[in-house]
Amino acid sequence: MSGHKRILLTGFGPFPGIPENATSTLVPLIAARASEKQPDFEISHDVLPVAWRDGPDKSRMLIEKWNPDLVLHFGVSEAASGFVIETRAQNACQPLADANGELPPLELLDLESGTALSSTIPFAAIVARLRKVGLPAELSDDAGGYLCNAVWFQSLRYARADLRAGFVHVPCSLGTDTGPLTMADAVRGGVEIISTCIEQAKICGVGLRSA
Repeated sequence: MSGHKRILLTGFGPFPGIPENATSTLVPLIAARASEKQPDFEISHDVLPVAWRDGPDKSRMLIEKWNPDLVLHFGVSEAASGFVIETRAQNACQPLADANGELPPLELLDLESGTALSSTIPFAAIVARLRKVGLPAELSDDAGGYLCNAVWFQSLRYARADLRAGFVHVPCSLGTDTGPLTMADAVRGGVEIISTCIEQAKICGVGLRSA
């Protein structure tokens, strides 16, 4: 794994019902901590708008700009009680208004793709790792039909063979005193997720592409 390598982390901005999205605070903190632990990697981060047109477009532009080896999208979920590692992105979208009040243009995200695309990060190993360090984690095979799923589906659809792309849901209450996961624990878990992706790539002998 010689050469400089890149990781892209994204969070989301506010949307109806969520005036403050904790992932916009979370991803810069994960990037800073992970950069200390993974000095061979250039780690970039950004916040995506929760908009049917602009969200996926900005994600694609960031991937084209940074040409990362690994992209991890982070979003919030009311159903999450810890880290929820998604395993499939659905080729579908619910008729829900985005942050601009707009509805999705179609029921499907891509007319030429199948019903779902599978995650390309080691999701089972990630859950095992998080649980081992005392953090709540579970798998999910349904990333929902909102912008979280739409952005991730596009990342998987346009990804090169050597780009790993995953999605992680965290509780909406992240960063508050009442939630099941503190911001400090979420940062610690995010770093563990990145480390697992890197280590599993080494184990499998596929590596992460050199820049």
